[in-house]
Amino acid sequence: MHDGPLMKRHLDAMLAGGPLVAQQVIDATVHRLRDPGAALALATDRQQLFELLEALQTRHLALIPAFGQDIKSEIEAAAQAPANPVRVPAGPLRLEDLTLMDEDQAEKDIEISRTIQLIDLKAEWELRELQALTATLVGETVLRLEANPCRPMVYARALSRAAHGLTVSKASRGMFLRIAGFAMADVLRDVYGDACRRLKSWGVQALEFRSPPVVRAGTAPEVDLTQPDALLTLRERLPKGPDPSRPPPPGDPGQRQTVELLSRLFEQILADPKLEATVKDVIGRLQSSVLRVALNDPSLMSSHEHPTWTLINQIAAHASDHPQFSDSRGSAFMAFVEPLIEKLAVDQAPDAALYQGALSDVQAFIDREDEEQLQHSQAAVKALAEAEQRQTLMPLLRQQVMHQLQSAELSDTLRRFLTGPWVEVLARAMLSQGTDNPQTQALVGTVDELLWSLERPASELDRDEVRQRLPSLIAHLKLGMALIGLPQAECDQVLDDLMRTHSRRLRSLAAADAKSTEAETLVQQMREEVLDDTRESSADNWAQDTSVGALPTVPMALGGADEDSRVKAAAQRWLQTLTKGVRCKLFLQGQWVTAHLLWRSDNGEFFMFTSSLAGGMHSMTRRALERLRIEGLATTFVELSLMQRAVDSVLQDLDEA
Repeated sequence: MHDGPLMKRHLDAMLAGGPLVAQQVIDATVHRLRDPGAALALATDRQQLFELLEALQTRHLALIPAFGQDIKSEIEAAAQAPANPVRVPAGPLRLEDLTLMDEDQAEKDIEISRTIQLIDLKAEWELRELQALTATLVGETVLRLEANPCRPMVYARALSRAAHGLTVSKASRGMFLRIAGFAMADVLRDVYGDACRRLKSWGVQALEFRSPPVVRAGTAPEVDLTQPDALLTLRERLPKGPDPSRPPPPGDPGQRQTVELLSRLFEQILADPKLEATVKDVIGRLQSSVLRVALNDPSLMSSHEHPTWTLINQIAAHASDHPQFSDSRGSAFMAFVEPLIEKLAVDQAPDAALYQGALSDVQAFIDREDEEQLQHSQAAVKALAEAEQRQTLMPLLRQQVMHQLQSAELSDTLRRFLTGPWVEVLARAMLSQGTDNPQTQALVGTVDELLWSLERPASELDRDEVRQRLPSLIAHLKLGMALIGLPQAECDQVLDDLMRTHSRRLRSLAAADAKSTEAETLVQQMREEVLDDTRESSADNWAQDTSVGALPTVPMALGGADEDSRVKAAAQRWLQTLTKGVRCKLFLQGQWVTAHLLWRSDNGEFFMFTSSLAGGMHSMTRRALERLRIEGLATTFVELSLMQRAVDSVLQDLDEA
């Protein structure tokens, strides 16, 4: 939590400026839209421009205060975030806790990422300086993105919310986000600059930091620890004469060089900006123990796979994935690790076997943690597996229903309903209750029952029979609609269309005109008779499945028609490489996060990740993950190990010397 007096003054100033930022962004956006050259260069259809301008003018008075309040809310949430660490659920993950990231949510995160990029590019220097000043305000010794509660992410999220509050088409909303993103970047450059000047006037000094060692993309480190004898090679590069700043170590020259190298490596470990202070303290306790191993076991200096280095890298990697300030799993992990480290530190004759035992214990802890999370989410996993099975079953059911409707005279509304939502009803019922369940059988027979009811009666007896069977038919239709959570407006559209059709079919042959009103009233009454009972019973029967009903069963087509097929194919190949346990960098909830793949469905249609973000668990459709990959917002996480970073830093020091 950011609760220092100067930090509070800074936050108060930024919060007070939120409404002004909203006003300036909207005004600048409207100004750009009214510039025909700039606006129409972005619009593929003039209608987008007119639609957007009309929406902004209509909602102008309500939009700006809501946008300003969203900015303030996002800043306040970012300022409070570290004080509210994520808690791992103690019990099973309930279905209502399951949040599925589908293509729509992926598109929102893509929108946010583009806005953040615009702000980063436009206000790069002002943002960097504000980051350093904010780090000083909160008493941090390293630059950390989360230390700045006014980072671009919070403004980009607020802008996204404002955009989705506009009643416009998707294309027009995209146009608004593009133009407003540029406007916000310009506004925030000034806002960040003013904030920096204000903090300096209060006497705040920017945090000085050392640039990390630079490794060019696609090039191997100068000393690659994965190669044999890498540390011996590095040892040979150390100065041969004694270092006047260090006491001369005992032993022969080779041992003295080993002591010198290990001392330098641990110095860099303790200075690593990616490690939390408690993690540095725990690993730092091993320095003397590692030295004792090195002096008695030459393999430690010859192989990066030595259990000593593997243990250190494993502790650092897992702790980095679960920072203690935001993830209670990090605290639990360090509580488990500290006794193990203490045991290693006090042992007077440590060896590879001792470290291997500790490494096995750490890996077992991580595996148990993953298994517990998977057990907690079994209900969610089952729901996702059923959704994937529906995707496989639905094309077969749709083909069968289309065959049944082949010669039927139906309105477009009823035909779309039976070949679309009703197919989903059948698939869900079959998978959740089984094909032999009486209710499932009733829903399967509903198509034939409905088609029979729409045939014009040949006699009064046939007409009476239809009247008697209509309440049961309508009840089954309502039950199926409730099962998939069909919106009420769509339910009413289908039932109203069915009512009109039935009223025409049920007219008496001899007195059709006289009884037209009577038949229509009759059908309406039969609909209303089952309305309350069906709604109540369906809500009780399917309450636990409500949130799962939001799971998409037919992937939505997103992206432009001219999307590069090779890029899409590459994204699909990447998805195929994802296996349980892999670490990924994903852009979720408006920020980058390291996530572990906990589960993937058999056909690869659904993925479940775990991370330190709010909620902890992230379920995603294949299409959503594919969209993120195409946009460069999802990748396999490849990070230099702690020991490789330490080696690179030692090399940097040697080069600078």
